[in-house]
Amino acid sequence: MNLTMGIWKLLWPVRAWWHKGLEKGDYFPDFTLSDLDGRGYSLSDNPAGKMTVVWLTNLCEDCRSKVPLLEELRREAGDRFRILAVSLLGDDAALPRQVSSLCGFPFLMDPEDIVAHKLGLPHPPQTCPLHNLFILGKDGRVVFRHHLSALDPASFRALWTRLLAESADTEV
Repeated sequence: MNLTMGIWKLLWPVRAWWHKGLEKGDYFPDFTLSDLDGRGYSLSDNPAGKMTVVWLTNLCEDCRSKVPLLEELRREAGDRFRILAVSLLGDDAALPRQVSSLCGFPFLMDPEDIVAHKLGLPHPPQTCPLHNLFILGKDGRVVFRHHLSALDPASFRALWTRLLAESADTEV
């Protein structure tokens, strides 16, 4: 590891604490990325007005262990939620294709880390941002942010159940 990378990794927690990125209630910036098959997805392309989960990931082992839970919750939500997984790995990485075959939500490729930079969440290479899971209301505002790997399944399930109930209450 070179000196610059060593300093970056040491100071990253301080910078992440100082620059927290989006807060609850902030609008999530729009982005357009392509999935593994080249189909484009934009955050703003949400005609049904669904709540959206944006998950920024380098697909580490901890993140991969959460994919079955995300897929289970996606199925439970039906058409009230959409999940957009944003892979921070290179376009030629095999892992996103392997993991995407296990779920029904798209893996969008962001090897230049465009979304994290728009959020003000720079991070060391080969890591996820401090906050890598965002749940957005139908209006595009952040209603929840956390690091997916730091959420225990029971707490995440309770949050998800509450958001589903709120989503059902606001449907016309």
